[in-house]
Amino acid sequence: MALTRTDETELLTALHEGLHETPRWHTFLERLRRRTRSDYASLIFAQGRAPIHRATQVHAGRDVRAKAHEFEELAQLDPIPYERLRPGRVYSPEELIDPSDPRHDRFREQYLSRIGVSHGRFMRVTEPSGASAWAILLRDRENFTAGESAVLGALEPHIAIALRNFAALERERLRANVGEDVLRRAGLGWAMLGSDGAVQAASSATGPLLTATGARIAAGSVEAERRLTRLAEQFTLDPQMAPQVVPLDDDDDTAVIALPIPEQPLAALNMPAYTAVMHLPRSLDDRHGRLLASRYGLSASEAQLALALARGRTIAEAAGTLHLTLETARNYSKRLYAKTGTHGQADLVRVVLNSVALLG
Repeated sequence: MALTRTDETELLTALHEGLHETPRWHTFLERLRRRTRSDYASLIFAQGRAPIHRATQVHAGRDVRAKAHEFEELAQLDPIPYERLRPGRVYSPEELIDPSDPRHDRFREQYLSRIGVSHGRFMRVTEPSGASAWAILLRDRENFTAGESAVLGALEPHIAIALRNFAALERERLRANVGEDVLRRAGLGWAMLGSDGAVQAASSATGPLLTATGARIAAGSVEAERRLTRLAEQFTLDPQMAPQVVPLDDDDDTAVIALPIPEQPLAALNMPAYTAVMHLPRSLDDRHGRLLASRYGLSASEAQLALALARGRTIAEAAGTLHLTLETARNYSKRLYAKTGTHGQADLVRVVLNSVALLG
């Protein structure tokens, strides 16, 4: 059965708009629920081998999942091999639940009846990267008609497209989040500036270096602000211009480096002029001390001394901070040199600051 013109207007537009909706696909699922006279309509996305009753869901109608959580033990009796269902085929529970099997019968009589489910239709949808989703319709009273089941089947290629787009966006979101976290741990922040010098996007850790509105980099001098704006104009004219360093304040070493955009977006999009990358204030704490100790086989006290020296303190200053005698601190420093293979305090500080332990 093909979708009607009304179905195409009501369901397909909502399906493809649903990726940008909060919660996602709520309008589509509500319209599908009404179209098929279901009590519950959902899209479920399983993660790895997580049981489907624990998988991520978006739904419309009666929240069957909330009721199902009250019967967690019974839910584990579910005999339906969801991950092995043939993609695009619409199934009913009767096809897969064997009433002669005591386990199946218990699942149906004690679990489905308690959560108010007498009839259902479900369909597995896949996309090329291997992600799967399940479209599920449930009812408590009369069974689904063949036409209502056919509506779900006719939606399969469209749900597959939506799933593919969703999977791609989620992969990019994961990459962005991991990249953001690694840069934050490394003490780096970034901002993309447009041709007018305004910030179009920035890492969350860069916040303190932006103006109150987030519209500009909070440069420490008027000249620095002017240079950042001039660079935006220059990079707009020459997108592959060589990187430029811009000091933000004459009184300290705060600076940003302006880099060309590595990949040009579509011409129709708002084109950034360049990326500004900057060092951010970093705090070295006990977590870094534990990682440093693990990396080089240090004691807790030796690791704390190494961090204190990396913060720029002298051995005498570090000894006072850590409540050590100067002689004890010197003995610890000798052990540090031996364990880290360094020669002197400057070499030790270099090794500590470049250690992956500080990315923790």
